[in-house]
Amino acid sequence: MNTASRNHDCRAGQEFRDGIDLPGWEEQSVWGWDPPAGSFFAQLWRNGSTGDEPDIWISGVDTVFRWPSGIVLEIVERTPESPAKVVAALGLAAPQPRLRDDAEVIALLRSAVDREKTALRRGAIHALGWTQGFAKTTPVLRGEWRGPRPTAAEVEAEHHLVTGALHRPGGDRDFLSGVDASLWWLLTRGSDTWFL
Repeated sequence: MNTASRNHDCRAGQEFRDGIDLPGWEEQSVWGWDPPAGSFFAQLWRNGSTGDEPDIWISGVDTVFRWPSGIVLEIVERTPESPAKVVAALGLAAPQPRLRDDAEVIALLRSAVDREKTALRRGAIHALGWTQGFAKTTPVLRGEWRGPRPTAAEVEAEHHLVTGALHRPGGDRDFLSGVDASLWWLLTRGSDTWFL
């Protein structure tokens, strides 16, 4: 079994507690489901830490923490680690993520060029363009993208970020919805292209 995928199917309400295999944090950090709070939690201690309180404590009854992706988003925002590393460290990575064929993605992007640029469509175009190497920033956190085209694992990790972001109050929900729908389609999990 791929250890990066050990929690891939975890869902709200499923009681579990697991380590976090994030380099520099892996010695005593944990995450899991907190039944009394009805949400996921994470406690991260830097390796070598001797304090009773974790360096990063993520919990609450906030709707963002009712999804594992909310924990991913918070850890990415509070550490210098990449989304793909965090998803793997939590064991949430899909066993074998795959992306649609480039020709199919390019054809879809071309079909969107002359349409009205709604926020939903701009989000979808940005996300699909990022996967083809056309965007200089990531779709969700809008961080600089320095690498080559993202791998399937990096696209899946970005999808975790958008899921977490969509469950937060505020933000550009229409843009994020476009990112969410296009990445879901790109990861071959849906066939409808209503977002463009």
